Formats: sequence, C-alpha cells, structure tokens
Amino acid sequence: MAMETRKVQRTGKSTFIVSLPKNWATKNGIHAGSIIYINQSDNGSLMLSTDKSERDLKVKLNIGEKAGEPLIRDIIGCYVSGYRTIDVSSSHMSPAQKKDLHQIVHKLIGPEILEETVSKVVIQDLLSSEELQSERALKRIRTVVKSMIQDAINALALNDKDMAADVIQRDDDIDRLNLLISRQFTEILRSGSIKQEALDPITAFNYMQAASNLERIADHASRIAEMASKLDGALPKDIVDELVKMESTFTGLIEESITYLIQLNSEKANEIIDKTREVRKRTQTFANSSQAKDNSEMMVRILVASSIERILDYIMNIGELTINLCQASFKPDAD
Repeated sequence: MAMETRKVQRTGKSTFIVSLPKNWATKNGIHAGSIIYINQSDNGSLMLSTDKSERDLKVKLNIGEKAGEPLIRDIIGCYVSGYRTIDVSSSHMSPAQKKDLHQIVHKLIGPEILEETVSKVVIQDLLSSEELQSERALKRIRTVVKSMIQDAINALALNDKDMAADVIQRDDDIDRLNLLISRQFTEILRSGSIKQEALDPITAFNYMQAASNLERIADHASRIAEMASKLDGALPKDIVDELVKMESTFTGLIEESITYLIQLNSEKANEIIDKTREVRKRTQTFANSSQAKDNSEMMVRILVASSIERILDYIMNIGELTINLCQASFKPDAD
C-alpha cells in the first residue's frame, strides 16, 4: 500500500488540522462527530485508533464434532489472537467436547465459562488489558523455571520421586504464562496504538521470544524430573556432587539472563553468552566421564548432559535477544 500524504493546515491562531484518508475513515465507520484517539510513540510518530473496546472482540466457533487436541488448539488460537469472547457452538455438544473446553479454560489465565447449554459454551476473558503485563509474567516464568531446574536436579541427585512429580506438574504453569505473554503481544499489534503503560511492540516481541525460550528450558527440567522418577536406586556421591554444582550454575544464569534483558544491559548479556560456552565445556566432561561405574550411570550422564546442552542454547538465545533489543532501542544523537 502506497504511503499517503496530507498537507497540514491551520485554523484559528494555534490549531493545526489534517484530513484523514477516506478509505480508512469509511472502513472504520468514521463520520462527522466521531471520536479519534491519538497516541504518540517514543519515536514521535502518531497512531490513530477508534478505540474499539477489547471486550467487543468476539469470535463464533462452530466446532461440529471436533474434540481433543484439534479443539484445544482452536481455543488456544482464539485466546492468543486476543478475542475477549469465544462463542463455541455445535448442533449437539458431546460430554467429551465440554470436558475438553473446561480443561483448556482451566489451563489459561483470564478466560472463564460464563454460559453453557446443550449446544453452546460461551468463554469470556475476564482479565483486563491493564493486567496483561509481560514484564511481570516474564519474571514469574523465570522464578518457576529456576525452581523447576533446582528441584529436577535435586530430585535426581536425592532419588526423590515426589519432588520429581511436583516438577512435572509445574510445567503447566509455564505454559499458561507463556500463552499470556503471546496474547499481550497480539493485543499490542491489534490495537494499532500503544498505551502509556504498555510495552512497545519491539520489546513485547522480544519478551515473547524470551518466554518461549524459558518454556523450552522448563521442558528439559521436566525431562530430567521424569528421569529421576524412573531411576532405580541412588546415584554415586561423585555424580551427585557434580549435579548440585550444575544446579546453582543454571539457576544463576537463568536469573541473570532475564534481569539483563529487562535492564537492556548488552554488556552483561555478552558475559552471559561467554559463561554458557564455559559451562558447555564442563558439561561435555560430565557426559564423557570415565568414572561411570555401570551402564545406568552412563545413561544418566548422557541424558542429563543432552538436556543441559539445550538449556544452555536457550540461555544463549535470551542473551542474544537482549543484545538485539538494545540495538533496536538505541537512539542516535541528533545532528
């Protein structure tokens, strides 16, 4: 679409006026007397909005006989797309379909089922946009992921099956928060404007990417916990000592990576990337240790090292996101 230009005119002693593109005005139902909302971004550009209420964002979803994962994915798609009301209908909704809808609503932050009949379920998001704060959600994900890594490695070291089961259960909390951050990013794009208290789209995008990397770290914490839940007998003391050292290293790296992203500290982000390379070397030594006494211990070393390799990749990704965001946020001095 070609950029349109308008000539600024002056009316009275101090008021400047500019006309609106007719196509845009028609498409958005603008007429004489309509209210237009104007927001100014950090770079000085102005964005116009008709301020359509987010609560008017409604979608009708006829699911037919769809159930299980396909139905759950449809509801998640509507949620992440920013719809405030999801009107789900079918000629005769089965108990299995309703169970799926209740299950997915329980796993999302904000939506509740407000109406339910034989052929319809109305899901409405009761969370206001002001509560959709990516930075707060990102910090919460960081806290949960750190605890998952810590407890997964301790469960393996201490042969604690209950702790391992608790780690696996916490993975749902990460998924919920990750979807919440994705939703906020969509809402920022959909609104066409930036509220004073909201993130700019570039920061929101990078926070969404960081949350995605944390979610993958959580997956590997769950994988280590699953290994712990299936382990027969305690591990030797030497491998336990090595695991405990790794746990404190990873929780520290995760904490710092998100802190430096929020602080826009590219220098520290580079240090994080260098640290991951150093830890990677130690991980390779852990995997290839000649001290393994039997095949089961060797398998533990190999599988843990594989997950740790991936976790380091995701921490490095967050460091690179920080550097990219710092460059995108850089404002050159005016000539």
